[in-house]
Amino acid sequence: MKLLVPTKKLGRPCSTDAGETRERLIHEARASFATIGYDATTNRTVAAAAGITTGAIYHYFPSKLDMYVAAFEQVQNMVTEAVVAAAAPCDSLVDKFAAIIDALTEVSKNDASLIGFVVGVSAEARRHPELSDAIRPLRKDWAVFFQQLCENAVARGEVGSEMTARTLQDLFDVMISGLARFAYVINDREREDAVIDGLKRFVAAAVS
Repeated sequence: MKLLVPTKKLGRPCSTDAGETRERLIHEARASFATIGYDATTNRTVAAAAGITTGAIYHYFPSKLDMYVAAFEQVQNMVTEAVVAAAAPCDSLVDKFAAIIDALTEVSKNDASLIGFVVGVSAEARRHPELSDAIRPLRKDWAVFFQQLCENAVARGEVGSEMTARTLQDLFDVMISGLARFAYVINDREREDAVIDGLKRFVAAAVS
């Protein structure tokens, strides 16, 4: 009697495999966007790096735009969760800022492509309005967190009366984005650590 051996069905992958493959695609796409940019990245190269066929990529992402948005959303969630958790135990604005900078540094250490991707977002969004429109709603949690942090600091009198919450938030945005760009361009851990220490001292002196 011949035994019938079950064979794997073709078509859409099972949910476990699909989830793992989707994460792998996002990771490879983010690395490609970070190193060669949005225009040069293709579905073919991302699929090859993830170990699937070009046709199979459409099971996960209908377009390169969708893949970029997924990568951006993952990064936003990752960094927002990290900074919220880091700042939560701290009472003062100075301590919260120091904890946030340390958390962002730790996140970037775990994935070399992350900081390159973040640094490139603004330029890609300017070149591609469709990207800007697609990712704008995903910035909300990050913006709301920093808005509340700065408004609370102003309400507690931690900054001078001439400093508005909006200006304080803009200053933090400038420092954080500037640090990310510096770290990406310089790629020198010792210099980055020195700048981080300087930023912490600067904020502590400015607020005190």
